Order: sequence, then C-alpha cells, then structure tokens
Amino acid sequence: MGKSKDVINKPVYSDIAYDDAFRTMEGECDDVLIPFVNYFFSENYNDTAKIIRLRNESFIERPDHSEEKRITDSHFSITQDGIRKKYHLECESKAYDGTILLRMFEYDTQIAISEAESCSDVLRVKMPIAGVLLLRRSDKAPEKACICIETPNGSVSYDIKIIKETDFSLDMIFENRLYMLLPFYVFNYEKSLGEIDSDKERITEFLNMYGEIFNRLELAQSTGLLSAKTIGVIISVTHSVFCKLASGKKNLLKKGDDYMGGKVLDLPEVVFYKRGIEKGIEQGLEQGMEKVIENMLKKGISNDEIANLCDCDISVVKKVAEKISMLA
Repeated sequence: MGKSKDVINKPVYSDIAYDDAFRTMEGECDDVLIPFVNYFFSENYNDTAKIIRLRNESFIERPDHSEEKRITDSHFSITQDGIRKKYHLECESKAYDGTILLRMFEYDTQIAISEAESCSDVLRVKMPIAGVLLLRRSDKAPEKACICIETPNGSVSYDIKIIKETDFSLDMIFENRLYMLLPFYVFNYEKSLGEIDSDKERITEFLNMYGEIFNRLELAQSTGLLSAKTIGVIISVTHSVFCKLASGKKNLLKKGDDYMGGKVLDLPEVVFYKRGIEKGIEQGLEQGMEKVIENMLKKGISNDEIANLCDCDISVVKKVAEKISMLA
C-alpha cells in the first residue's frame, strides 16, 4: 500500500511532458479544444460540434526501405451542421527554424493518404487544416507558413498556421478561452527562472501567478465554461510541465512542486482514489483480524482472552463466533 501512496505523491518529470500535456488536453477536453480551434483557425464551432479523435500513428518509408514510426500530437475531425473538417496540430518546444514544416508535410500526407478516395483513374487526397503551437519565444517565426508542392501540371500550396505561446498574456488567454495555452504559460518565464530560483520574493510572486490561474479556472468552472474533469486535467498537466521546465532550479522546483502537487492531491478523482486505498487498507485489516480471531476460536481460546490478545472489543470476537456458528 505504501507504494501506491508514493505513486500519488510523485510528480511527473517526463521527457515528453510537453507533448503529453498537449495530447492529454486535446484528447480529453472538448471544452478546451473547441475554443482553441475557433481562435486558431477562425472557426465558429458551438456546443453542437462533434469531435472525433483520429489515428495519430503512421509509418514513413525511408530510402533503405525501413519504416519509421511517426506520432502526431493531435489529429481529429470536427463536424457541425453536416460539414466535416480534419485538423492536425503540433506542439513544438524547440526553437523555430523551419524544419518543422517538413515534418508537418510528412504527417499531413500520411493523414491525407489514410482517407484517400480513388476510382479507376483518379486518386483524390485531402490535406488536413494544419497548425503549430510554438512554446518558446521566436522572432523568426511567421504567423503562418506555406507548403508549396510543384506538380507536372503546376503548383499547389496550403498554409500552416503558427501561434506562439509567448504572444499571449493571461488576460488574453482567459478572454479568448485559450485554456490549451495555460500549462505552457511558464515558458514566458523560461529565461528568468534562474534568477527567480535565487530570490525568495520572486518565487512567491511566481507562485502567486499560478494562484491567479487556478482561481480563474475555478471561476470558469462556476460559470459553466469548463467541466470539473477539465479543470483536473489542466492542473495535472500544468504541474507536469512546470516540473519539466523548472528541473535544475532546486528552490523553485521544491516550492512549485509542493504548491501544485497539493493542488493535484486535492482534485476530486485523486481524493477519491486515496479514499479507496485507505478503505482497502481498512477492509484488509478487518478481514485479516477476523481470520486471526477465527483461528483462535477454533483452538478453544476464550472470547475475553482473544479480545485482549487482539486489542479489540469483545463484540468483534462475538461477531466472528456467530459467523462460525452459522456456517457450522
């Protein structure tokens, strides 16, 4: 049972914490994904929109005929009023240098091939609506990029929308319901984390920022904009992202982990899980005690002596004795 408690209290320091956070929110939280897509791609989806998560694994064949497995961060379709659109989103933690466009094209072509339509003389493929979320500040990154394909019959192209985490203040995030950006808001402080780590007052100010985020999330829940489940997901992945980015900043990591870890432990599902463990321990002890008492009774030891040896009330012993009598 001690091992289970360790699992609950241990923070997540995953090497792919950023990708995991993005995929988790995209995969679990419709009330986060819809407003993000609306803002990112100038859509107008409402509560009637239906999201279908699509396959995010594909295999790219290399010149040596080997296959390389590729996993997209996000691949889904949204249908509203009979119109279905496919989307492909990537969360990029590396500095923008344009090379991600090649990966986007590889992913997009595989997505298009997976739903290709063909007849005897025509193969029709449809590229998804694609975009990239850049986590780190980059002055080189454009607002959109273009993938141009030269064919024997001329050129065709499509846009890759780009959005930068560091372009958004907390007010902008909450006003536009861009909750998808919240776990990564710490990237706005990336270059100053070392200085914050060595200053107790700045650590306090930094954690107050998270306090504001969590308070505003609670308000969003109270007004029906977010579900309790979504709040739990956001808090959990925010904790994970913080621990990853702040690793090596001993003071900040300790304080932040204690603060956000406490928030995670207070989530309803975690409390429920802990209570389940505690109940399991309690039930296990009770069952074990009953077995011990049963064995003592069968050996002819008196009720009073058993109660004294087991440090339990005499009524417990009598209850076990009654069970034995009923089964006899």
